[in-house]
Amino acid sequence: MRLDRSKGLALLMIAAGFLICLHQFGHFMEWLIPISMVGLGYVGIGYGRKVGWLIFGLGALILTIKLSGLLVLAFAVWMFVYGIRLLKRQQVSSNHEF
Repeated sequence: MRLDRSKGLALLMIAAGFLICLHQFGHFMEWLIPISMVGLGYVGIGYGRKVGWLIFGLGALILTIKLSGLLVLAFAVWMFVYGIRLLKRQQVSSNHEF
C-alpha cells in the first residue's frame, strides 16, 4: 500500500478520533478495570488459586477508594437527616413540658 497525502491525512484523522474516543471512555475504563479484577479474583478463588485472593483484594481496595467520594456524600446526607430528626424530637418534647 502506497502512502500518499490523502491516506496520511485519513490515518491521522482516524488516530485523532480514536484518541478522543479513548479519552471519553476513560471514565468508564477506570471503573471497568477494578470490577474486572474483583471478578477475575473471584474466579481464581473458585479454582483454589492464592493469586485470586490477591487480585480480588487489590480490586476491592481500588473500588473502595473510587467509591470513597460517594461514601462521604452518603455520610453527609445521613448527618443532615439525623440532625433534622434531633431538632424535631427536641421541639416535640419541649411542647409536652407544659
